[in-house]
Amino acid sequence: MKSKKIKLIMFEEKFGLGGIETFITNVLSCINREKFDVRLVTINKATDQYDSLFKKLDIPMVVLVPDVEINPIKRFKKGLPAFKTYLKQHISPDTIIHFNVSNSIDLLYVKIAKSKGIKVRIAHSHNSSATSNLKKLAHKMGMILLANTPNYYFTCSNLAASWLFPKKVLKNQNYYFIRNAIDTKKYQFNISKREQIRKKYGWTDNLVFGEVGRFNKQKNHKFLLETFKEIVQKRENAILVLVGAKDCLYDDIKSYAEELGIEKKVIFFGKTSKVADLLQAFDVFMLPSLYEGLPFVLVESQAAALSSLVSNTVTDEIKLTKYIVFDSLKNSPKEWADTAIKLTSVAREPDSTSLIKEGYDVNSMVKNLEQLYLKFYRENN
Repeated sequence: MKSKKIKLIMFEEKFGLGGIETFITNVLSCINREKFDVRLVTINKATDQYDSLFKKLDIPMVVLVPDVEINPIKRFKKGLPAFKTYLKQHISPDTIIHFNVSNSIDLLYVKIAKSKGIKVRIAHSHNSSATSNLKKLAHKMGMILLANTPNYYFTCSNLAASWLFPKKVLKNQNYYFIRNAIDTKKYQFNISKREQIRKKYGWTDNLVFGEVGRFNKQKNHKFLLETFKEIVQKRENAILVLVGAKDCLYDDIKSYAEELGIEKKVIFFGKTSKVADLLQAFDVFMLPSLYEGLPFVLVESQAAALSSLVSNTVTDEIKLTKYIVFDSLKNSPKEWADTAIKLTSVAREPDSTSLIKEGYDVNSMVKNLEQLYLKFYRENN
């Protein structure tokens, strides 16, 4: 006789393209479907990139508000009652809900789950700050009112834990580290693949600097462009490849590249599912972010043995190999450029041993998650 499957919901308020979505798709691709009955629930769906994957996996994706709402306040006004109705009509109290959140305001959904008797409510912190003082203030208010609505806590880093979790939870270390793990074999450096991809895109004779991320304030693209302008003055064959959906601040960033006179050297690649290939082709990866939780792309870049120049606002927990070099945003673009150019000479040696040892292999991470889900379920049922 087969044992009863544990019902599990992966929740994200807005499902688009980014680190949280990478985490969710990695988990849903590997989780044991004989033990878990899984579905993805979101308020808004802002991309169709993963549709074929979910169809292949036969995992339902429930979109509660079909019309994409850019304004977060309006999205909450529509999303909160829709979520409440969905739980009331379709979800039993023994369902585990894994809430993937960036700030405390997202915990409003956890509060609804608690009011509807959901026994296992996991808050998974994926971020460490916000882009504006208003958002930071809203987060502080949310912490006062909502921080205790979950009964289990996951984090990708110490910084992300400090950002979201109540003081008591932090003091007692009553939370679990869930690594932003990847399929390390998929990203492992391969010189033949590198040459093939560079030839495909016409980059054979170029020095290729790259970045992957949304065009938002957090990613600090203007500083990156200023740094790249300095690089071009010293290396005429340099190009900058910016990978990400052409939305948010895309038009502003493109205009700024023109203003700096480097638009012919900057490639706006757009969104793609081929990040693993592009990391093979790059010579240096750059991430001058204002803040991060623990960036997936830096786990991926290290698996690809790609030297990466990263702002020291990013947690040092991400330094798993010699390929991560930190620099301060207080330093000038010229200083960043000098460091970036030096990194082009670092040899790439394919070895994911340290990543696997630290728990960044996706199969090990998902097995750990499954054990935690089972533990939580037994504690509450």
